[in-house]
Amino acid sequence: MTSQQPQSAYLAIADQLRQEIRNRPAMTDLPPVADLVAQHAVSRSTVRRALAVLQQEGLAEPLPGGGWNVRP
Repeated sequence: MTSQQPQSAYLAIADQLRQEIRNRPAMTDLPPVADLVAQHAVSRSTVRRALAVLQQEGLAEPLPGGGWNVRP
């Protein structure tokens, strides 16, 4: 495994979620981390890294107690 593969995986997940966010109303929930892990066959840390990218871009925010939603 090269160092590029994990980076590519989290960026690909972020790209897919970015597209989903465009089709969702603000304040709706994103899929649970566990579902994204299973769907993409990656680790939880990879999914969390993708969500962190979206948070930095102002597209998603973590919810208290877990989960993520689309920012207004």
